[in-house]
Amino acid sequence: MHAESLKNMQRFYDDYVAPHLGAPDDNLRIVDIGSMDENGSYREIFSGPAFDYVGVDLVAGKGVDLVAEDPYAYPVPDEDADIVVSGQMLEHCEFFWKAFEEMVRIAKPGAFIVLIVPSHGPIHRYPVDCYRFLPDSMTALAKYAGCDLIESWHDTESEWGDLVGVFRATAPTKDQLASEQAVQLGGRNYVSYITDFLEARGSNAHLEIGTFHGQSLAPLTCTTLAIDPEFQLRKPVMGKKQAAFLFQTTSDAFFEAHDPCHFLQSPITSAFLDGMHLFEALLRDLFHTERYCTPGGVIFLHDCLPLSVEMTVREHADVPRDGPYPEWWTGDVWKLVPILRKYRPDLEMTFLDCPPTGLLMLTRLNPQDRTLEDNYDKIVEEFMDLELDEDGLAAHLASCPLRSSEELLEDNP
Repeated sequence: MHAESLKNMQRFYDDYVAPHLGAPDDNLRIVDIGSMDENGSYREIFSGPAFDYVGVDLVAGKGVDLVAEDPYAYPVPDEDADIVVSGQMLEHCEFFWKAFEEMVRIAKPGAFIVLIVPSHGPIHRYPVDCYRFLPDSMTALAKYAGCDLIESWHDTESEWGDLVGVFRATAPTKDQLASEQAVQLGGRNYVSYITDFLEARGSNAHLEIGTFHGQSLAPLTCTTLAIDPEFQLRKPVMGKKQAAFLFQTTSDAFFEAHDPCHFLQSPITSAFLDGMHLFEALLRDLFHTERYCTPGGVIFLHDCLPLSVEMTVREHADVPRDGPYPEWWTGDVWKLVPILRKYRPDLEMTFLDCPPTGLLMLTRLNPQDRTLEDNYDKIVEEFMDLELDEDGLAAHLASCPLRSSEELLEDNP
């Protein structure tokens, strides 16, 4: 295990796992294929009480909980793992495609499978060293094993040129997923997109609501103000920023007491709103934030493109553990889409294919507009009891035409 491999697995954790933790009874089963602890283990990344970590390898040793007698048959039941991870293993596997197919077998419906493999490096037999991998190999593996490649990246700065693939088992049926568009969120991860977008735009005054672990705040370089009532930061958030202001309070209490422009020394040029996952709370965050924005600014809303009906419930505890995406919770913030279409048609809405649950970008802001605030009680009463069934989710997704995050970043930063 080398440091860059741990760094890349940490990136997966920050982008795909941490945003969806939070229930007191979280218990995610992590199965590590090729888990022998050689100078480090992914186990330290998934070390919290939310995880049941199981290491599988061909010989007994440190970090190994189960020994497989056959490299292509793991002693793990079908659909057992919430996340399957494997790093620095497939290059030593003579028939790596068979090993990957076995990883897909043990993955629950909708589970993640994460591979880290080298693209170059010297021969290092353990006991054999057969392959180096190029980016197209991730697409080929997904096609062979019948799963979805959600994201891949090539860490050309790492010693071994790590290639990372993030897959999702495709066992969920069409009825579970509601719409084929739901599994087409294959663009840039939302944290990565926002980071690069703000860098390209030259944003100098950023507001963030719902920071929690800090994975979306840490990579930013602009002056930032972050609000969260229960910070549990897992990354240094200062980085290269000129200034970072953190307020451990609710957003309602913050806006009642403070003008964010006082701290940012500028109108807000960008904002990311990812708070309570309740539409009425996001609605308040939106009209409070827009009031302090520059008209040419941008506001990002998270979780408006849910992948299943189950994740749209208003309480995290009500997300079924046996659903197509166990523990994933968007709440009912999808309602902001029809609300803005009705009450703020002047705002430009752009739907981005950023996994895991989309990104809604708002532009053509109007800091003087008070329509949402003036009609707040009416809007809440009108939309509170609105719920989605499978057909409703399919219709919602169909009404949100996706733009390619990669193309948009290249063509119109």
